[in-house]
Amino acid sequence: MYLTKLLMRDFGKFHNEEISLQPGINVIEGGKDAGKTTIREFIIGILYGIRKRNDITEGDASGELKKTSVYDAYRPEGRSRYSGTGYAKQDGKTYLIDRSFLAGAKKTSVLDVQTGREVMLKNPDTLAGSILTMDRNTYQDTFVIEDGSAEDLTAYLENRIQTGSGNLSRSKALAYLKKERRKNDPQPLIRRLDDLTEKLEAYDDVDEALQANKKALRQLTDEFAIEAEKRKRVSRQMVENEDGSVSYKADEDLDKKLNSLKQRQQEEEQEEKDEDDSLEEETGKKWYDSLLAIILTGLLVIGVIAGIVYLLPFESVVRKLFILFTGIFVVITIIDGYRAKGVFSDGEVETPTEEDFNRVLEELEEEHDQQEKREKSKEEAEADLAFAKEYSDRKDQLKAEESALLERRRERDLLRREQSQVFRKKAELEEEIRAINLAISTIDNLSGKFQEKAAGSFVPFLSEYVTPLSGGRFGELTYDAAEGLTVEGAGGSFAVELLPEELAQRIYLAIRLSIAKRCTTEKLPLVLDDAVHFSSEAEAEAFLEVLEDMEQEQVVLLSSDPYLRRALDAKNVAYNYVSL
Repeated sequence: MYLTKLLMRDFGKFHNEEISLQPGINVIEGGKDAGKTTIREFIIGILYGIRKRNDITEGDASGELKKTSVYDAYRPEGRSRYSGTGYAKQDGKTYLIDRSFLAGAKKTSVLDVQTGREVMLKNPDTLAGSILTMDRNTYQDTFVIEDGSAEDLTAYLENRIQTGSGNLSRSKALAYLKKERRKNDPQPLIRRLDDLTEKLEAYDDVDEALQANKKALRQLTDEFAIEAEKRKRVSRQMVENEDGSVSYKADEDLDKKLNSLKQRQQEEEQEEKDEDDSLEEETGKKWYDSLLAIILTGLLVIGVIAGIVYLLPFESVVRKLFILFTGIFVVITIIDGYRAKGVFSDGEVETPTEEDFNRVLEELEEEHDQQEKREKSKEEAEADLAFAKEYSDRKDQLKAEESALLERRRERDLLRREQSQVFRKKAELEEEIRAINLAISTIDNLSGKFQEKAAGSFVPFLSEYVTPLSGGRFGELTYDAAEGLTVEGAGGSFAVELLPEELAQRIYLAIRLSIAKRCTTEKLPLVLDDAVHFSSEAEAEAFLEVLEDMEQEQVVLLSSDPYLRRALDAKNVAYNYVSL
């Protein structure tokens, strides 16, 4: 395949820029920042699309290097479109490839110009698999050549031999995988699992202890309920009869105490009566038992009152009335006194009846019974309080034990949860390590196959273009994985990395051109972006001889070197020229 036209409608710095190409050599000349690298990326974009992956390094305004993507680097500023068109010929067919690179509106259409039919792409981002066989990475590693240093040469050759791709480093991939394997080492998790297992052994009995605690708490509650019911029944002195009825139990001790109290009261009353009779006999009658003495005493009181009244300044009527009422009062008092002593009775003494005595006894019994009930209630209340306190203390103790056990169970559950998480993480790390080991093994196996393929394809021809491109100063090129890249010269063998930068660039170009010639049979545009700088026209002519030997269908030389066109003109080589 070769390209016949590029139309950069909106791509990088270009707007509606059209470049015509032809088979053979195309020279696109321009100075710094003229857009040569933009054209290179547009060619790649037309064939394979534009990626948003950060895979290029460029300097910002401050001179610092930063990673960016081709998409961002060449997206036009201030324009809403990001698109272009390319015309290509392959096997006698002409294709119009139209692309919109804008994210969110990305579109690729390929039209067969002769038939007018659209070509259906297997992957809308790339022509690989539909029109092209070669993938993007292989194309860039093989047919897109930039200016390279000795370091770039060594890395490219090593990668190409070991991985088949100049951008994929086996050593870096293995180093990364081994670093990840060390980072994912499960040994710390295994030690943590052992530690957790040992800690969990101390919690083996927590479930059984909780069950025993709950059982003891239920048993204590049942015992309390039974004992409380018993105390309630005892305090009421209730009994169940044979027929199922309930009655109060007789208190024989109380009956005995009441009978004893009655007998003692009767004895005490009899003793008091006998004492009164004996005292009366011993003392005889008193002076106030004589009627004459009482009358004389009353007259004396009246006389005294009358004397006092006459001494006071009262009227005569008032004095007489006062004396009269005083006399009446004395007489009544005397009569009432004799009545109380029984002078006016028939000689019999009034004594309490049997009913009165029984009533007094009942009152005493009731008071005694109430007192005993109060004392008994107090004793029972104290006993109930002591029983309730004992139950409460025991219950609090069991509750405290339950709380402690629940806390231990929570701690155990946390440890188990952590153990599960650690175990799961350990399994993930072990799976990751298995995947890493498999990747390392796969890389080693594939690397061996790539090395065998390289040994049978381009490695024997690495020196093919070294002599003409180095001006005859170097010949045989040798690569060894341990010693690196060496080249034979007039003065012996030299490590390429120790050569002057200009010579190292020539050897790099020689190797890249040799690989482009030997590694594939598919013909695609060979693009060299300022890949070589000549110091004379003779060097440029030697380079053109190499291109002629490669027999490439199309070569696009993006260059600012003035010797290149002179050499082309001197050798009468037909070429297409474009000035930027």
